[in-house]
Amino acid sequence: MNKWLRGWSIFIFSIGGIVILLIFGTVFSLFNYKASLIPDEKEEEKVISQAEQYIHEKYPTMKYEISHVLYDSDDQYPDFEYAAMILNTETQKTFKVYANKNSKQIEDDITIQEEAKFIEQLRPKVHSYITKTFGEPESISFTPTYHTRGTPTLNIRLNNRKEEVNEEMFQSFIDYLQHELNVEHASVNFLYDNETEGWSTEF
Repeated sequence: MNKWLRGWSIFIFSIGGIVILLIFGTVFSLFNYKASLIPDEKEEEKVISQAEQYIHEKYPTMKYEISHVLYDSDDQYPDFEYAAMILNTETQKTFKVYANKNSKQIEDDITIQEEAKFIEQLRPKVHSYITKTFGEPESISFTPTYHTRGTPTLNIRLNNRKEEVNEEMFQSFIDYLQHELNVEHASVNFLYDNETEGWSTEF
């Protein structure tokens, strides 16, 4: 009987110990998680100082305000952890200034915003041209400069066979991009239904 009670007591204490460890582990994890959501004041001050110097050098005539510092606690932005949010008081447009994680250089996202807006304006025009000239495409994809770290890319997969599209038709589309839509630089690729080859160029 005593052996049975002793064994049962050991079992109860073991379970109790595991439960206590789990509780402490959960509390510790929650504490660390909450702590990770709190921005570092020194890092905030650092990015503000960097932003002020950067704007003074790159946009010396800009009138601006630093509204706040954005802390990327959930890794939403791949290029930075802290960014100064800048308001151009003349245009009322906002942008970010930050130290790029990869290049370690201070940069802003004005160009990124402008390119994203340009692509959104471009998309329906390209779709309309392709549909009228070749028929409804299977897909059209734009990869902007800030993703390629180089030349922006336009991939168009047509529902045509390769022999249905000639070089003149492809070049006419390139001319349309350059002279009608004012695309300065791009890598353009036509891909065909069930084909691995296609027309490609870069300008």
